[in-house]
Amino acid sequence: MPRNVVVLLDNSDGRSMIKEACKENGMHFAEFEELVQAEVEQTGKQRRAGLWDSFDDILDRIQVDDK
Repeated sequence: MPRNVVVLLDNSDGRSMIKEACKENGMHFAEFEELVQAEVEQTGKQRRAGLWDSFDDILDRIQVDDK
């Protein structure tokens, strides 16, 4: 299932809102998209082996600034 099923990612206004929220929270938009894609791929499925590893790999790359 493609990530465009997530309506906010399927239009420019929604993408802009998400990009701004990511920026405010110190997260790269590309990493957010990866997390959404990983979740969308699991829609309707039982927990697949490796799903949490995918999340962990993406989240490990995110540098969160201490505020």
